[in-house]
Amino acid sequence: MFQIVIASHGPLAEAMKNSLQIFYPELSEVYTANIDEDGLSKFQEKMDDVFAKVKNKDVLIFTDLLYGSPFNEAGKRVSTLEKDFDIISGVNMPILVEAVNLQKQNKELRKILPALIDAGAVQSYKEKLKTTQQSDDDE
Repeated sequence: MFQIVIASHGPLAEAMKNSLQIFYPELSEVYTANIDEDGLSKFQEKMDDVFAKVKNKDVLIFTDLLYGSPFNEAGKRVSTLEKDFDIISGVNMPILVEAVNLQKQNKELRKILPALIDAGAVQSYKEKLKTTQQSDDDE
């Protein structure tokens, strides 16, 4: 089973994990680290602790911003991982729900990335309505 790490600026990572627990009360394989008013050095310590826990497993790392501090700090640590990994920036609830769902199904990390990227894509309700109406008109 792959591990999930959520890293963010502010309390976003922990808040997302708390929200995930509404859908999945048991999240023993999901870890968080956030950079807050304690600064970068404290965040680096948190990341070191998280990476020590997941280093022997496949790891999927979610960050809030591409090339933000959480992304960059994760990137610095991936060389310590002994198995497969990926870093996905732009974390959101749909992609996390799908990731945990696939994690609980024991899916292999390298096989799930297309499904995750699709699940996390930005959706327009208005565009969905157009597509539905066009499908109904075609029938």
